[in-house]
Amino acid sequence: MRLHSLSITAFGPFAGTETVDVDAVARDGLFLLWGPTGAGKTTLLDAVVYALYGTVPGARGEEKRLRSDHADAATRTEVCCELTLAGERLLVVRRPEQTRPKKRGAGETTEQARLTVQRWDGGVWQPVSTRIDEGSEYLRVRLGLSAEQFCQVVLLPQGDFARFLRAEPEDRARLLRTLFDVGRFARAEDWLAGERRAAEESLRADRHRISTLLHRVAQIADVGVPEELAPELVGAQPGASVGAWVATVRARAAGDLATATAAAEAAAAEGARLDGELAEARALADRHARRDRARAELAGLDAAEERLTPLRSRADAGRRAEALRDVLETAGRTALAAEAAAAALESARAAWAGVADERDADTLLARELRDQAAAARALVPEADRAAGLTREVARLDRDVAALAARCAEGTRAAAGWPDRVTEAQRRLDAASAAAARLPGLAAAADAARAARDAATRAERVTADLAAVREAAAAARSAWVDARETLVEVRAVRLDGMAAELAAGLAPGADCPVCGATEHPRPATHTGPRVAADDEERARAVVDAAEERAAAARRAVEQRERELAVLRERAGELPAAELVARAERARVEREAVAALAEGAEAARRQLAAREAGRDAAAAQLAADREELHRRTAERDGRAEALTELTARLDAARGEDADLPARVRRLTGHAERCEAVLAAAAEEQRARTAAETARQTAGERATGVGFADLLDAADALLPAGELAGLERRLREHDEGRSVLAATLADPQLTDLAPPPDVAALQERCGELTARREAAVAALVQARRCAGALDGLAGEVVSAEVQLAERRAWAGRVAGLAELVNGRGANTLRMRLQSFVLAARLEQVAEVASRRLQEMSGGRYTFLHSDAQARHGARGGLGLDVFDEYTGTRRPTKTLSGGESFMASLALALGLADVVTAEAGGIQMDTLFVDEGFGTLDALALDAVMNVLDELRRGGRTVGVISHLEELRTRIPTRLEVVAGRHGSRLAS
Repeated sequence: MRLHSLSITAFGPFAGTETVDVDAVARDGLFLLWGPTGAGKTTLLDAVVYALYGTVPGARGEEKRLRSDHADAATRTEVCCELTLAGERLLVVRRPEQTRPKKRGAGETTEQARLTVQRWDGGVWQPVSTRIDEGSEYLRVRLGLSAEQFCQVVLLPQGDFARFLRAEPEDRARLLRTLFDVGRFARAEDWLAGERRAAEESLRADRHRISTLLHRVAQIADVGVPEELAPELVGAQPGASVGAWVATVRARAAGDLATATAAAEAAAAEGARLDGELAEARALADRHARRDRARAELAGLDAAEERLTPLRSRADAGRRAEALRDVLETAGRTALAAEAAAAALESARAAWAGVADERDADTLLARELRDQAAAARALVPEADRAAGLTREVARLDRDVAALAARCAEGTRAAAGWPDRVTEAQRRLDAASAAAARLPGLAAAADAARAARDAATRAERVTADLAAVREAAAAARSAWVDARETLVEVRAVRLDGMAAELAAGLAPGADCPVCGATEHPRPATHTGPRVAADDEERARAVVDAAEERAAAARRAVEQRERELAVLRERAGELPAAELVARAERARVEREAVAALAEGAEAARRQLAAREAGRDAAAAQLAADREELHRRTAERDGRAEALTELTARLDAARGEDADLPARVRRLTGHAERCEAVLAAAAEEQRARTAAETARQTAGERATGVGFADLLDAADALLPAGELAGLERRLREHDEGRSVLAATLADPQLTDLAPPPDVAALQERCGELTARREAAVAALVQARRCAGALDGLAGEVVSAEVQLAERRAWAGRVAGLAELVNGRGANTLRMRLQSFVLAARLEQVAEVASRRLQEMSGGRYTFLHSDAQARHGARGGLGLDVFDEYTGTRRPTKTLSGGESFMASLALALGLADVVTAEAGGIQMDTLFVDEGFGTLDALALDAVMNVLDELRRGGRTVGVISHLEELRTRIPTRLEVVAGRHGSRLAS
């Protein structure tokens, strides 16, 4: 990855648009991003991360406040980044979700986040994606790093690695997990834990199963389970066999089955014999009962014979009359129909007499009445049309009156429009002239006000400049004094350096200067003693004084630049004259502006009045035309109404209206036709009744009745004849059946009745004994069969339980091992073991740079030892001190040594993460802060390492506020902080 340019707008402390040409500032491979604390140096790096990942690293991203508080409401927050990824030159533009004023109305509206990715094809930018999810995935695939990895590999935050250097193993593990993917090893741990839980659950299920089987065996055989066969002991102790106990129970159940079988067979034989005797006794008692019932029923039927004689005569007459039922019913119906037809004829004649006017009803008269009604009905629609014409004439009269009034009113209004239009034109001309003068007056007023403000500000800055210069001179003097003191302290220490080295000599130990083991004349102090701490304190004083002097010098430069700019803006006139000019220009501009503000209102008023005048004229012409048209239409409708009314009056005659005439004529025709139809129906009904009466009389005489009335009296109601015949038939059949029953040989010569009750009591007692024997047999068979079926299941469950116990033990041991317990002597989880291997690689790579920075003194050492209080280990990190030959904790390093170690660790971790991600080439690298803790020699060593980093075309950006780096790195980019936001120095 190589960064070419970065442009940010309204982002962080930057209120406007700032553009960084990284290719230009990084032409030497090393550049400095310099500026005071809080100016926004790190914000530029945040912008790079936000463009690529849509997030801001560290605690700043938790606030989710990307928009600049200094930005104008109309300016949109945006980051534009041009870079090369995987051989492609891309342009990434990203905007966060933000609010803006509504274009119409008051209030604010929310703009959604946006992401645009484009690819350079050699001539133009080609779009790749405009969707956030698609574009983010496109960038992630080509970067090959997560946001956390990118921040550790490309941005190298020194503060994070200083904490990482001194962190406890668990805290160090959290950072390593964000950089190295150990998810598959975590899933392996979880999988083994799940397998252990599943094995334990299966073991519990198998134990429950064998417990259930043993209890079922005990329940079926009605015995207790021995204590040595508890589920947790089965297979765990020798001799505790389930099969032997089950075989013993089965043998006892087989003996019980044989005993129960013999008892059931004996009870069955005795019951069969006694059942035969009881069946014979019941059959004899039944024959006695049948004979007695037949004799009693036959006597009853003989006594009822005398009451059935009249019924037999009535049934005979009813059977003969039943053959005449159809002709008798037909004669009755036709007679009733003839009477009804005669009554209907009299009613129709009475109705016709009321409207006949002494006319006889006939077919010709009815047809004439129908024709007259039809002629009147044909004219009914014309009557409806006459009513509609009446309504239209009335409506048109109202419209004509209203239009005439509107025309008169429009004529009066049109006369006043010319004067109103002329007045609006005069106002517009005056406002337009004022608007033309306003820009010149506004520019003059602004220039006068700016000159006045600059003169006033210049007076205040002139007063402050003398005090600032005195403070700068005092700070520089103090710095020079502190430097002289440091030189004196260093000279004294160098004079006593031999004595300082001699103080550390011991008999037999090597001299650090000459290597001798004998020390005949060790040097001694001849003047004041100055230790390294004294020199370090003097250097700290010099650094603080230098920082104060630089700050004072920058304050003087800032005041001088500000004063020059203000004097240029104020010009040569005195301040009093500038104030008077600004006030005159303000008053004149406000007066002209007030007049010019009415230009738009005057223009709208003129346009409205011209439009009103034209609309009034057009409306008047339209009203006059409409009045003429409505008048002609009303006259035509009135003439048609007069003609139609005359024709309808002639057709109505003496009736109230045409519908009444239609109803009257139709009613007369219907009454005439009703008389004719009733007369024809009465003649037909009378003829049919006479014919049916003669036919019925002839058939009644033929079957033996005296006349028609005698046959009608003999005719029985429907169903009564069938009931009589069924009753007589049942009586005769009953006598025949009883006679046949008494003649049966089985009911003659019977033996005396037996004692059935005594035999039944004996059978009941025997049945109870037999059922008890059979129940015992069934129970014995069920018990033996169930035990036979369970025997195989019990043995299989015992074997499966033993296998499951062995498997659960192996799985639990392996799960304990990968979780840092059990046989794991280092108490390292699988994830920690993998991270420890990665940390060992990082330590090896970082050691090479740390040795170079520290002059070969320090080397990183990875430790597998357990942490304090027996906590899990594997992520320990120490340094080996070549000067003392001892292994030291990283917490014992000084501030400068900690910075070098942190930087070396960050670079080493970046190399390992890059290799882990597939060897992605990172051509742009940033190192953030921490150089202020280094002395001159250490700073030289660090700069040598940074020089090596830019080999092979890599660009290294150093972010710092340290003044000394400005002299060491010639190419730099300066961030300037101000009251209205930060900016990049030109």
